[in-house]
Amino acid sequence: MYRDTTSDSPWVLLYTTNTIWEAELLRGYLIANSVEAVVVPQVDTMRGLTVGLLAIAKVYVPAPQFSEAEKLLDTYLQERT
Repeated sequence: MYRDTTSDSPWVLLYTTNTIWEAELLRGYLIANSVEAVVVPQVDTMRGLTVGLLAIAKVYVPAPQFSEAEKLLDTYLQERT
């Protein structure tokens, strides 16, 4: 997991995972709670890998919604365990 609040971009990185499905689940959770989110997959398409270190997926949220998204992320991660 990685959180980056130092960017001047209108979208900031909230979470990084090595499975696209986990990023999509988190995105759905955020959207269901009124926080916009996008998933940026960085899959190694040459080898067709969809899990592991060569299949990183990042979840970005709008900078103004970062605080709310961070709280939701904490709740989401606690509910998973």
